Amino acid sequence: MGVTNVDSLLENHAVSTLRDAAQLMNERKAMQRVGGSSIRYFRTDSPGAWLWTGQIDTVPSGAGNFSGFARFLVILTSSTSVALMSSCVVEVEGSTDGVTWVSLPAATGPGAGNWTLQDAGVINAGPYKSKYELRLDGPYNEYRRFKVQALSSDPVAISTTRIL
Repeated sequence: MGVTNVDSLLENHAVSTLRDAAQLMNERKAMQRVGGSSIRYFRTDSPGAWLWTGQIDTVPSGAGNFSGFARFLVILTSSTSVALMSSCVVEVEGSTDGVTWVSLPAATGPGAGNWTLQDAGVINAGPYKSKYELRLDGPYNEYRRFKVQALSSDPVAISTTRIL
């Protein structure tokens, strides 16, 4: 005799199981909240016209009195995201008299520019934070000012601390 119910055949049961699994996978995939096309980024500008304005008044050891630098820690703080994804850009201007300002380009190599910005690393950042280190170089007692713009996965507050 044979099987009278075609749905009971082993081949049809396997096809049905695969079809159900494919449907479940598509439903789960459609319910994902985070993905390349669904992440929203936030752009945040530093508070005020300039985040910091001052003089380059730290002298590197052995450099004499003609060059100076200043180092800052730029901190992006989220109120909700423990593992913050971020990127940071800086605009730096310089002045000899503190009145007339010109835009300064970033360094193109070690010791070859006016300023550098680098990620301080995940280990140094801590939860809810991203940290970047900014170094401003130039003649001793020359003026510098900078502002920051952050692109992040969460709204952030931008702050800075001078470390040298």
